Amino acid sequence: MKLVIDNVKSEHFKWLTEMAKTLKFKVVEVQLSEDEEEQSLLMAMKDAHDEPVLSKEEANEFETWLKSIK
Repeated sequence: MKLVIDNVKSEHFKWLTEMAKTLKFKVVEVQLSEDEEEQSLLMAMKDAHDEPVLSKEEANEFETWLKSIK
């Protein structure tokens, strides 16, 4: 059997996924609206902006690794 739920508000999505786990349902696909997708990308960009910059040591390790794969 297949169940499709349309127009789920984002605050209810977490509840629905928890209920699906409890009932041992398999969530196969989730499609976001354009507004939800943009909001999700914006939040990811804000999260990444707050991450610390690489240290000099990390930058050197990365550069060494890049040179080793040539």
